[in-house]
Amino acid sequence: MRRPIPFLLALALSACAAPVAGPDAVGEGIAVTAHPLATRAALDMLRRGGSAADAAIAAQMVIGLVEAQSSGLGGGTLAMYWDAAGRKLTAWDGLARAPAKVTPGLRVDVDGTQLDADLVSRGGRSVGVPGTLPLMKQLHERHGKLPWARLFDPAIAMAEQGFAMAPYMHGILAARGAAETHPELRGTFLNADGSLPPVGTILRNPAYGATLRRIAAGGAEALYAGGHGEEFLAAVKRGGKPGLIEESDLRSYRVAERAPLCAPFLAYSVCVMAPPSFGGVYVLQVLQMLEARAGGRFDFADPAFAHLYLEAGKLAQADRRRYVGDPDFFAVPAREMIDPGYLRARAAAIDLTRAEADPKPGTPAPGLAGLTDDESEHFAATSQIAVVDRRGNALSITTTINLNFGSRLAAGGYVLNNAMTNFAPAPRGNAVAVNRMEPNKRPVSSMAPTMAFDRSGRPVVVGGSAGGGPIVDYIAQSLVEMLANDRAPAEALAQGHLSTATAGKIQLERGSAAAALAGPLRARGHEVEEATLLSGLGFLKRAAQGWQGAADPRRDGAALALTSN
Repeated sequence: MRRPIPFLLALALSACAAPVAGPDAVGEGIAVTAHPLATRAALDMLRRGGSAADAAIAAQMVIGLVEAQSSGLGGGTLAMYWDAAGRKLTAWDGLARAPAKVTPGLRVDVDGTQLDADLVSRGGRSVGVPGTLPLMKQLHERHGKLPWARLFDPAIAMAEQGFAMAPYMHGILAARGAAETHPELRGTFLNADGSLPPVGTILRNPAYGATLRRIAAGGAEALYAGGHGEEFLAAVKRGGKPGLIEESDLRSYRVAERAPLCAPFLAYSVCVMAPPSFGGVYVLQVLQMLEARAGGRFDFADPAFAHLYLEAGKLAQADRRRYVGDPDFFAVPAREMIDPGYLRARAAAIDLTRAEADPKPGTPAPGLAGLTDDESEHFAATSQIAVVDRRGNALSITTTINLNFGSRLAAGGYVLNNAMTNFAPAPRGNAVAVNRMEPNKRPVSSMAPTMAFDRSGRPVVVGGSAGGGPIVDYIAQSLVEMLANDRAPAEALAQGHLSTATAGKIQLERGSAAAALAGPLRARGHEVEEATLLSGLGFLKRAAQGWQGAADPRRDGAALALTSN
């Protein structure tokens, strides 16, 4: 059945077109998510008196249906929550982790033989133990107001009654060979014969609806109860090399509470996720280096400032590749890495006229010899959710199944992650990579849910981004635009992107104003590549008339408020 949805079609954006800012949503209770239907579910919970946590959980369940290529029950999540009454900021790490049984690296088999990357980058061996649902349970236990079961109503209705295929999902499945590489999507997101339905086609996922009904009635533990754990484990045995996850891994998963990292930027305090997020460390490092050397002028259209930004980013990348990993396994020097004195010294070493070809990590703390760089790349499909409720509570969630459609395996109507690809390759010789694969360990992530606070301690910016490795740049640039240049979210998020995520080169967003920097940056010695940088930002910003919100114009997201001007 085909039923095009006009407002979704209007959000479709050519990969080569310049991003265009839409209007900001303005109101008291407000949400921005990666899909309009998820944002509507969040607002429905706020309207019923729910908290920011309730709204975000409802949105996540919808996102797992309508943006199944990016996140869901089979993936991992990071969250930051501001409790307005208690004036307390809390962060939770629900990233997918390694099972108890692992090998030295994803490309190393249990017998020690070397495996082809294509064999293990998707399929069972790539799947990590999911953490999204346990994190949602913890959020609700701490901050929920509405009954748990009610939060699942919107997603259940959409799974059973149907939802429209959005442009972003359609674009991913339109790639050549999608039917052959995604056989488990046939009958749900692809037609039974493997053909791709058009944008706006009504899709149904009754298996996902049944899974949500079970969780709504029985709690988060019901995901694997009554034989459904066996369903997950059977899926992990499919595709390439079988996975090493066992039922005990699923039941032993625990969400980790992490102390947020905060550092000054201009008149604000910016707070981010701590490791194993390297994204947060990167953002705080770059912001402080920019403040130290920019002379108060933060203009991304100016080649001199763009050069400074990129050089600061390259230094931050060098540091994170050397020192960031799971803090439960390595004493990550995170606070030393964001120390203002250390970063002023790093910034002072930047040549303002010439690019550094091979930036080296600094030494933020003693005792860090003998480590090698993490050579893995981090490109992911991810979703962003941000909510502020009428009580002033705020929540930023970044959630993922890693690459688009993760492992390409499904169980219970949801897609399983391929988070194990985020570990470093097996080290050579006596080298020690902080992000090496180990039992029960979480790999590093670029995801970085973020909040900024004014001098009185009020949150003024809440959000984050999807988009894989370049997430760190999407967030850093947006914060500069909103905090230093006082742009509204819609305008800030539409700015052309610059990225340092690919080692050895810098990327400029093709078709955007940023592409005009290519010549001046090459003249300064940068290796420049114009690329499609789709991002997936979602931010809320406090304004005189209430909170403003906007979603990235490059994807399907939307911001909506309870009361609007």
